[in-house]
Amino acid sequence: MYKIVVSGIRFFMKFEKYLDYFRSRAKDAGAEIIPVYSSDEDEFIRESGNASAVVVIDRKVSSKLIENLEKCKILMALSVGYDCIDVKAATKRKIPVSNVPTYCTDEVANHALTLLVSVARKLFLLINSTKKGNWDYNVAKPIFNFRNKKLGIVGLGRIGRALVPKVKGLGIEPLAYDPYLSDDIFSLCGVKRVYEFDDLLEKSDYISIHAPLTGETEKMFDRRAFSKMKETSILINTARGRIIDEDALYEALTKGKIAGAGLDVLSKEPPPKDHKLFSVENIIVTPHIAWYSEESFRRSMELAMDEVIRAIQGKRPWYTVNPEVFYKRT
Repeated sequence: MYKIVVSGIRFFMKFEKYLDYFRSRAKDAGAEIIPVYSSDEDEFIRESGNASAVVVIDRKVSSKLIENLEKCKILMALSVGYDCIDVKAATKRKIPVSNVPTYCTDEVANHALTLLVSVARKLFLLINSTKKGNWDYNVAKPIFNFRNKKLGIVGLGRIGRALVPKVKGLGIEPLAYDPYLSDDIFSLCGVKRVYEFDDLLEKSDYISIHAPLTGETEKMFDRRAFSKMKETSILINTARGRIIDEDALYEALTKGKIAGAGLDVLSKEPPPKDHKLFSVENIIVTPHIAWYSEESFRRSMELAMDEVIRAIQGKRPWYTVNPEVFYKRT
């Protein structure tokens, strides 16, 4: 019988009550689900050693673990991002790495837009004020119209592209920075291409991050980046928390270098209850919920198990992020 190891705090936060679905799909494929709740890496390595598949959400799959895999046919990140997996080590071992990049595209784009509108309309101030019995819109001044403002999109992948028509409906002009795409993609999406990151920072009234977390993007938004942004600008992040230097963001918000921020992700999740950003007035933070709808919740489970079953049956996963493992060298 095939062994499918599942692990990660966020995996069990999401799916603890739905393990029977995973078990049922696995059983139909001649496999069994083995949950690993421990945070100890050595135990994770022991349990995964003879697994045919390892499925995680935001749990580190290190080169050490990968080196000890004997039968693994797939490493699955049950999320859009797969930065928790050492893809280079997996590729060296000819193990495909997969993710579920399509399950929540519209949901995340919608949440980014919701954060943008909420911060720009200063709902955080208005809600707090009215709850205290005040009936005065002056606490939120100044508020600006969306029409003819510019949104800089960092990363024009599936989610960035899904955001484009939504903001156009508000009269916002989308710009995008993504050095890994051809000009044709920008033209097809009806988005003005910005070739330099600094130009995007300087021209944008709003910025929304939709890039993966890599060595290149980690702390991409640092003190230097915030110094380039408009004082009236708003930063939105529904991608990965570590793309932003949170100390630099705190400084930018409290010293008026930017006007506000809307975050669905933080560098450490769950964050400490006394996280300094929670004390800042001009920010909205949501608990990594951008991915969620009842429909996307179901899709994520289905897509993940589809991929795992394809792999253990000897088929190529649909969403392989390291396709070179299937190349035959001559």
